[in-house]
Amino acid sequence: MSKEKREISDTIENRDRIHVVMFFLSYVFLALGIGILVCIVKIQTTYHVDDKVIGLFRPSVELHIDPPVRGRILATDGRPLALSAPLYDIYMDCTVKKQYYKDTGKDSLERAWRSKARELGVYLSNQFRDKTADQYANAILKGRDNNNRYLIIRKNVDLETVKLVKTFPLFREGTYTGGIIVEKHEERIYPYDSLARRTIGYVKDLSRKGLEDSFDSELHGHEGYEWRRVTDNNRWVRDLDSTAVAVQDGNDIRTTINVDFQDIADRALRAQINENPDVRAGICVIMETKTGAIRAMVNLSRGETPQTVLWERENLVLTERGEQGSVMKTATLLSLVEDGYVKRLDQTLPTNNGWVPNWRHPGSASEYPHDDHISDYQRQTGRRDITVMHGFEISSNYVFAQLAETYYGKKPQELFDHLYSYRLGEAFDFDIEGLRTPSVTRPGTPGWSNNTLGTVAYGYGLSVTPLHVVTFYNGIANHGRMMKPYLVESVEKDGKVIKKYVPSALNESICSPATADTVTRALRAVVNTGTATRLKGAKLPVAGKTGTARVVLPSGQYQDASGRKKNQGTFVGFFPADKPKYTILITVYSYLSNKSFYGGTMPALAVRDIVDRLYALDSEWSPVLHPTDAVPVMENKEK
Repeated sequence: MSKEKREISDTIENRDRIHVVMFFLSYVFLALGIGILVCIVKIQTTYHVDDKVIGLFRPSVELHIDPPVRGRILATDGRPLALSAPLYDIYMDCTVKKQYYKDTGKDSLERAWRSKARELGVYLSNQFRDKTADQYANAILKGRDNNNRYLIIRKNVDLETVKLVKTFPLFREGTYTGGIIVEKHEERIYPYDSLARRTIGYVKDLSRKGLEDSFDSELHGHEGYEWRRVTDNNRWVRDLDSTAVAVQDGNDIRTTINVDFQDIADRALRAQINENPDVRAGICVIMETKTGAIRAMVNLSRGETPQTVLWERENLVLTERGEQGSVMKTATLLSLVEDGYVKRLDQTLPTNNGWVPNWRHPGSASEYPHDDHISDYQRQTGRRDITVMHGFEISSNYVFAQLAETYYGKKPQELFDHLYSYRLGEAFDFDIEGLRTPSVTRPGTPGWSNNTLGTVAYGYGLSVTPLHVVTFYNGIANHGRMMKPYLVESVEKDGKVIKKYVPSALNESICSPATADTVTRALRAVVNTGTATRLKGAKLPVAGKTGTARVVLPSGQYQDASGRKKNQGTFVGFFPADKPKYTILITVYSYLSNKSFYGGTMPALAVRDIVDRLYALDSEWSPVLHPTDAVPVMENKEK
């Protein structure tokens, strides 16, 4: 009995002891919990881990920009005039394994590396042919001695060349032993070299020109980007926790340029001016009559001082604003016929020995300007009157000054209203930036005098660009409807047209069709019996006008103290004359010279060459031999 009581007592005592221990431990753990909680709160609110420490545990992340591929510029038939292609630059780290060989005393491996470098020089010389094998090898070994980590081997090579170079001695051992470094970049390529380069243009740093500039927003595309992180083996992969934007390559633009027309015009113009050191520049524009589409635009120049190489340096078609000379007599004739003052081209006026009464040309040494064409005409014919047609054929300044003074002398604004309707007094929108605004001396403006009306009538006192001139003549060829010149037909994406540019008119009617026909007859006479007879035998009939003008010098005069002058000679017209399809302008500009340059010489000869070559291209004009046609029998003259 006592034993049982003792066991019960021990149990109760044990339990009490356990309760005390547990109670104590509870308080300990509670205190620890509170302490941990306080630490957590403190860490969350006040503690900041050093960024360097974080960097040791977090993989590097950086923004990767994915540049778009620039869109192509296409000719009207789809041939590329400009496109972007991946090219590669090859460099060499000449220091690879150098320190390792030195530290480990492996001199034999260093000698072997240098021997392979000399062998590599032989392969590089045979491949690129720009240096000897010794030059390549010495450059590599010198780079190794000087610790050059970025020696240029070759720039702008294609992928096939890169693959081949990687098989050369030393390079075949890879980057870490052979030292080859290849960098990829996009390069703008112009397959036709200098052909139409000023029209195509370029975008480079802060310098922007031509279609590349005007349509940069379409061609450029939109950059893509994504955040990338580095892996354990030092490879960059996309960070899936970050946003990414896909790259959008640029759109293509299809131009109105016909590569064959451009090439023909370029060659014909070069043939006339290339060997003449007095020629500073030459331009050509071919415009489609019905639409205003520019099929060729040539801008060749030698710069400010004589040089041997003609190049597309600047867009003279848009920027060479100046007095155009006799080609502007057509604007005066068109106005006179449209207003009814000249009812027939055989209408006559007195020759008056080539003097306009009470009228004087600026800078003329005589009291009245004298027209030598009229003196020759009077001596050859014995006549004292001349028809409007013949005055136009021989390009008489007197005839057109006299006509302007007679019919517009009391109301000169009437003539200037016509000139502005021909868009010869203002700039208009064009697909390339830089078209200069004409300068017109009209009533009420500085420089206007009693004889300004007459000078404007034969091409002075009105400064315009060649694009203005060819656009005006195209309006005559198109029976009075003046089309807006343009260079871009459409914007395309993956061969699909997303924006279409349609022909539009600058003026729906600069004259009646009957007036246009009358003036066209006068323009045909210039070619048949006038100042442009060098075009008479062209394979297609041409109608047009020649013009020779002196260029105003910085001094404000037309010649310097030595009597030298700058000339420009122009022919502008259209063909075929009976059913115009194209309008063409060619102008040749001279340096300061004692020589004269006429529109009926080099420009007319170049136009004839172009017309003859285009005749052979167009099946509408040239005969086509069909499979069923009989082939002419050739006689064998060998006996």
